[in-house]
Amino acid sequence: MKTTLPRVEFADALAAVATLTGGRTTKPIYNCVKLAVEGKTIELSGTDGEAGLRATVETISTKKAGQTVVHAGRLLEIVRELSDVEITLEADDRHCTIRSTGSSFKIYTQNAADFPPVPGFDDDADLTVDLATIRDMIGLTLFAAARETGRYAINGVLWSKSGKKLNLVATDGRRLAKATASLRDGKSADFEAIVPSKSLNVFERVFQPPRDNAEWQVEIKVMPNQMLFRAGSRVLSTALCEGNFPDYQKVIPTENDKTARVVRSELQAAIRRANLLTTEESRAVRLAFSKGQLVISSESPEQGEARIEIPVEYAGPPIEIGFNPLFVLDPLKTMSHESVGIDLKDHSKPGVFYGQDKNDFLYVVMPVALTTAPRPA
Repeated sequence: MKTTLPRVEFADALAAVATLTGGRTTKPIYNCVKLAVEGKTIELSGTDGEAGLRATVETISTKKAGQTVVHAGRLLEIVRELSDVEITLEADDRHCTIRSTGSSFKIYTQNAADFPPVPGFDDDADLTVDLATIRDMIGLTLFAAARETGRYAINGVLWSKSGKKLNLVATDGRRLAKATASLRDGKSADFEAIVPSKSLNVFERVFQPPRDNAEWQVEIKVMPNQMLFRAGSRVLSTALCEGNFPDYQKVIPTENDKTARVVRSELQAAIRRANLLTTEESRAVRLAFSKGQLVISSESPEQGEARIEIPVEYAGPPIEIGFNPLFVLDPLKTMSHESVGIDLKDHSKPGVFYGQDKNDFLYVVMPVALTTAPRPA
């Protein structure tokens, strides 16, 4: 194999593939990238055993086609340190040589035949969605997925297509986030699939907005045990989570009869300040709603007390409710609407946070018990 490549484009593709490598693994080949040169392109492939990525870069010139496998992190470090516009890669059975003006690096290779297969996107897509839309939906839900649990199904995000609607839903048992987008074409079959959180973290790093601000489309293919995403010259594949996702429709309250509306940035700042005087043992803030005013407070026997007042659109009877402040901050950091709606029933029932329309995004969070902590003598 011998080819000359545009360094920046190759480094970008290599960095994307490297998001799947470098973790702890008993299989060293998962820390590697497969390079396959054919015709006028070089294809990079990487996998961690559950997710895989293929990325293609156009070569400047190719003298010899071929394949090789090298350590992804080491190759990326070398390519990033070079400053030339073009670099040359040459590989044989033992070494891969990287050359630029005045520099030459030789790293050991592995047998390309031993590299695990990485799926390609060969069939028609089941649906196509704007990249910006999918990135927003992932951002609005991924934080609510379970991190450490024996229930494998809630370690991911549910993707549910129904007609011309696509829903993404995540829950960890204490909160639930749901984002919805309208599809241009709803002719493809409806489906439900649970995509692992780890793969969606990779998605966010791999499918970045284009540098030229062009509109990218994401093509999606759903199969019994995996899902494929294609955008530009990159294809991400992922295994799906096993098990049944909870019936999230039953979790969403329908009897909350008290509604407040507050400026998102003001609520976010107030919650963040109140959180300063909470601890792991007393991770709770009190939200006290009254006509035109929201008082957010916290107290800890070791830290002290905090009290912040902000204006609110609220005309109902006074109500107090406690929440984990971190659970409230998570959606506020990702929501785009500056006006936030909050629906409540009483201090013991879940609260619902949303933007302009609950049909686009809603967030259900369980309350926490509020107790007055004894002050130290």
